[in-house]
Amino acid sequence: MFRQRVRLTLHIVGSILRYLSLSYTIPLLVALYYGEDWHIFLYSLLLTLAIGLSLELGFKTAREIERADGFSIVSFAWLIIPLLGAAPYMFLGWNFIDAFFEAMSGFTTTGATILGKVEVLPKSALLWRSLTQWLGGMGVIGLLVAILPKLGVGGSQLFVREFPGPMLEKLRPRIRTTAKLLWEIYAGFTFAEIALLYFLAKLPFFDSACISLCTLPTGGFTPTTTSIAAYANPLAEYIIIAFMIAAGTNFVIHYQVLRGNFKMLKDEEFRLYLLFLILGASLLTFSQGISSYRDSLFQAVSIMTTTGFATCNFGLWHPGARMVLLALMLIGGCGGSTGGAIKVIRISTLLKHSRMMMRKAISPKAVMPVKYNQKPLSDEIIRDIISFLFLYLIVAAMASITLGLMGFGIETSLSAIAATLGNVGPGLSAVGPALNYAWFPAAGKMLLIICMWLGRLEIFTVLMIFLPRFWRR
Repeated sequence: MFRQRVRLTLHIVGSILRYLSLSYTIPLLVALYYGEDWHIFLYSLLLTLAIGLSLELGFKTAREIERADGFSIVSFAWLIIPLLGAAPYMFLGWNFIDAFFEAMSGFTTTGATILGKVEVLPKSALLWRSLTQWLGGMGVIGLLVAILPKLGVGGSQLFVREFPGPMLEKLRPRIRTTAKLLWEIYAGFTFAEIALLYFLAKLPFFDSACISLCTLPTGGFTPTTTSIAAYANPLAEYIIIAFMIAAGTNFVIHYQVLRGNFKMLKDEEFRLYLLFLILGASLLTFSQGISSYRDSLFQAVSIMTTTGFATCNFGLWHPGARMVLLALMLIGGCGGSTGGAIKVIRISTLLKHSRMMMRKAISPKAVMPVKYNQKPLSDEIIRDIISFLFLYLIVAAMASITLGLMGFGIETSLSAIAATLGNVGPGLSAVGPALNYAWFPAAGKMLLIICMWLGRLEIFTVLMIFLPRFWRR
């Protein structure tokens, strides 16, 4: 079984890399347009294609993808894709750790960077940074499931493992159709934001494209060092706020609303999500003063949706405001959105479960199911949510302690782990929005890379492959 699983995993990962190599053609064409060195993307394309074909053809198998195979395929794909996605940075002269960090941050839509000055990169490399986030937002594997019949029924095992958040509802019985619809909505929102930023807010087209490619995946990379603050454009900020809120919303709701089903706006998770955003923005405004309302609203939305854009240096804000931001980092967006962290659906379910347990303490024999939108949730879903939260907090605590043992301060350690495990990007203190992660030692960067990997695949998928029993089944 071990050999069969490894063979199937390498074969499918090879197929994924073969198609991923096509994505390098976009920055290659941009490099040609701007007269930049296009060879770095040609070499990256050929390297990715060669490795992909070698794995795909060298490990051919007729074995169908089973449930357990989804864990190994998705875990290794999300490790190898950033490894090869780092190639353009290495051809630019970066060392391996920094290139891997930037690529992992891109594909996992974290937005943490080692760049002190972003503008030093050629435009083609800036676009590649943004493109990695866009591909990673809804998921590289999800895109291939949507367009490749080859993955067949087994594609559902991959899509479920990669999909951000608990998937309580499919749009269509066939997972391929669901993946296709989600990607169509995702791409539609992206093009709409580009148009609004360019035509309405009058931002440069290149900047509009880069920002939009990083908004919908809640990524946070920008073509400027000072993020969105560089534009000092209130209209652009409000447009970005609207699309960040959309990106942090369950895409099932978008689908239903676009079909005219406005009852979905009464969804319990969506209402709690808006409540958290309003409460967070209000607390930040109260802490910083009424004149800061625009920055407070922007940062509340940016941090809770785990986008990570900045319009000011919130690392210098009042300690209470920074605590609010740290809490929003942990909550994250809705399940089924491109947001990271714990997610509102899990918070909502745990609040209801805790309330039910307190009521059961008074009436032990009473039957009190935990409901979501008036429908009972299965015990299996509740157990999964409790287990996820436990593992999430354990990983966060252990990683924070490890950074502390490396000599980092408490606020830096806690926020760096919250920002990378939750795929947020900027943290607080020494990793605030005006700073970067370049000064971390190699061991610290590798720890944060692992956190980004774990966070994007929501802990379980990655940890499963480290169980000896998994490879014997």
